[in-house]
Parts: sequence; C-alpha cells; structure tokens
Amino acid sequence: MAAAETSAQEAATERAVLPLVAAVLIYALLLAIGGRLLNDPDTYWHIAAGRWIWAHGAVPATDPFSATMAGQKWVAHEWLSELLLAGAYGAFGAAGAVALAALAAAASIALLIRALSRAVRAPLALAAGALAFFLMASHLTARPHVLALPILVLWAAALLRARSEERRPSLALLPLMALWANLHGGFVVGLGLAGALALEAILLAPDAEARGRAFRGWGLFLVGAALASLATPQGIEGWLFPIELMRQAFSLSFVNEWRAPDFSTLQPLEVWLLALVAFGFWIGLRLPPLRLLLLLGLIHMALGHTRNAELLALLAPLLLAEAVARATERPDVPYAPAGPRARAAFALALALLTFGAVYSGYTHESPRIAPVAALAAAARAGLSGPVFNDYDFGGYLIFRGIAPAVDGRVDLYGDAFMREYSAALDAEGDSLPRFLDRFKLGWTLLKPDSPAVGALDRMPGWERIYADSAAAVHRRR
Repeated sequence: MAAAETSAQEAATERAVLPLVAAVLIYALLLAIGGRLLNDPDTYWHIAAGRWIWAHGAVPATDPFSATMAGQKWVAHEWLSELLLAGAYGAFGAAGAVALAALAAAASIALLIRALSRAVRAPLALAAGALAFFLMASHLTARPHVLALPILVLWAAALLRARSEERRPSLALLPLMALWANLHGGFVVGLGLAGALALEAILLAPDAEARGRAFRGWGLFLVGAALASLATPQGIEGWLFPIELMRQAFSLSFVNEWRAPDFSTLQPLEVWLLALVAFGFWIGLRLPPLRLLLLLGLIHMALGHTRNAELLALLAPLLLAEAVARATERPDVPYAPAGPRARAAFALALALLTFGAVYSGYTHESPRIAPVAALAAAARAGLSGPVFNDYDFGGYLIFRGIAPAVDGRVDLYGDAFMREYSAALDAEGDSLPRFLDRFKLGWTLLKPDSPAVGALDRMPGWERIYADSAAAVHRRR
C-alpha cells in the first residue's frame, strides 16, 4: 500500500509539473526565434498606439496617425494590449515585446495542458498541447491577439468544468471577461461559448426543476459576462466592432490572416484535421450534439480565415476532453497543483530566459515591412509629410512618425477606400493620379514590383529618387 501511495504521489507530481515544463520549453523556443514574432507590420502600429496612450493618458477616439483618415472615428478596441506592448518595448526594446508575446503564448499552452490533465492521461494532454502549438505557430506574433490567448483558455476551461459538474460558472470569472474585452475583440467568442454551454445546460437538464436552476444560474452568469464586456472605453462599440469588420469583405482580402488556407500545399491545419479524424476513429470518439456543432463551427471558422486556427487549436481539445476521457482510460490519480519548489524553479527559468533575450536583443527591421534604407534616402532628399505607401509598410511608417496613406487598420479605412487604394496601387486607368491628388500625397514608398511604380516612372511631374530590392521612392517634381 505504501508503494502504491508513493507511485500515485509521483504520478500526481509529474502531471502537475508537466505544464510548467511545457511552458518553459515553448517560451525558450519562441525567444530563440524571437525575430519572427516581430515580422508583422501591425506590431509597429500597435506599439505606436500604445505610446500615444501613454503620452496622452487617454484612449484615442479618432485616428491620430493616418494621412487619409486623420480625425475619423477609430475604435481602439485593443488599447490595453497596445499599452502593454508599448511599455514592454519602451522598457526593454524589441526583446520586451517578444518576451511578452512569447510568455502569453507559452502560458496558453501550459494552461491547456493543465486543464486537459484533469480529464485525460498526461501523454494525451501533452499531445494535444503540442498539436495546438503546431497549429498556432504561424500566427504567433507580438500582437494583441496573442496576449489574450491565456484568457481564452482559462475562460473556456472554467465554463466546461462548470458544465461537467452541473453548476453555473463562478461569478469570479467576470473580471476576466472585462480584462479580455480591453485586450482584444476576441472576447465575443467567449460570450458565444458561454451562451452555447448555457443552452446545453438547459436542454440537457433531467427535469423541470433542474432546467429552471440551469436557466437562472447560467442566465445570471451570461448577464454578468455581457455587462463585464461593456466595461471598456468603447462600451457597446466593442460589441459592434467584430460585426462591422466582418462586413468588410474587400478590405479583409488585403490581409493574409483573413484569407482561407491554401491547401495546394500541405498546411498545419490539414495535419491537425487529419490527426483529429484518425484519433477519433481509433478510439471511437462520440460527442454530444451541441459539442459536435461547436467543434464543426470552429473548423468552419478556421477553414474560412487562417487567423481562426488558434481558436480551433485551443478550444477543440477542451471540448473533446470529456468524450476522450469516456473513450479511454482516465487518469488513476487526482490532479494536484505543482509544489513550491517546482514553481520557484519555473519562475527562475523564466527570469533567466528573459534576461538572456533582453541581453542579446533582436534585429527586427525586416526590409519586407520596414524599408529602412528607402526611408533614409527619402530623408536625404528632404521628403516629408504624407506618403502613398505599400500596405505592408504602413505600420512601420506610423512607428517612425510618418503619416501613411494606409496601414493595417482596415476597419478604419473601410471597403470603399480600400477599393480606391487598390485601384491606385494597380494603376488602373487614372486612379493613381486621382488618388495622389485627392489626398495631396507628395511622395511614394512602394514595393518595386507594384504596378504603380512603373506608372510613376512614366507619369509627368514625378521622378524616381531611390530603389532597392525592398522599396522604391518617387516624389513630385
């Protein structure tokens, strides 16, 4: 009996420590490739927005950056994430932004493994965590959506645990929703998940009394969550923002992450889906109808837009956990938290890794999104003021204090403007000179293969002053 108790205690300790080990390994990996987390043009304008908020002590209600939309209404719904990114960048440079994003990504996987370990054996929990990281990896950048991922996992795990225990979720979760709503617009997914699980609780209640209890309990929680999500500078605008954004089909076509995956080559999503199908057939997986609908909805979202892959990666394992537990052998020991020594070792490892990243630093000005040489040439030529720019250069221009014609905030610009910009970029008819004259743009910063570059070379009143493999600069004569 003593040997059995010792073995059980060791197994419980192992299960408690595994999420911490996974977090350290993922954090170390992301820091090692930290430059890739900065290889996104939106990172620059998010940091610039955070700087603006720090400097003004307020959240902007109108655009302070663009040459074409200055003063127009702007819903800065990710203001808290931008504040954190700018603070990290200001304190530790690029390494600060990388460390913040890497820590959030690592925490989301660790929390996923910890939540799954309550229902399934450690190898399955680890495999689900590894597959989730594999599916998320291409979209892990120093941007607000990554900072909100741990909240997504905490929220979903707590709601699903409440369902498995036939109770309403704790009202202590409501501040988490308020925090989420100020970090990223994905909080609407959390509200949707809560609504779906509330419906499941009501429909599957065994009798009228239990149905009434579920209706009152989950109803109270849903009202509280909805009110908590309004505790932002934008209020109801935060709810309307995702709806308005999804209506801008043409604008979203400019953004790679809003496009559907291209399955002409092997994609991580294809690997993940094949693994799910194989595993499901292997163990004879059966899901309740509503959970199956939720899973199919997540797959549909991921197939429609690449950026939704992390929702599938993190939420699907949690939705499947109970069904997998029924189809396989459950853990033979109760879940236990990690001990103080394990937590201290974990904190020390994170601190050492962070110190190493800050000490080493990162080169983050990729020519693909940060045309440093071209901007230096423009400065030598005395060019200043608003610029007609390539979409991918907009974030860096804002970061450098230059007003771009366009940047990654497609919600601000809207479909009508983006159609006009696209036509000018493709030099369709007289769209380019019309666009330049309309917004009084005195110089351009475009990728060399852009049709507009060739048109500017031939356009009277314009001259090329610089070109390299990353960008070409023209100015009005």
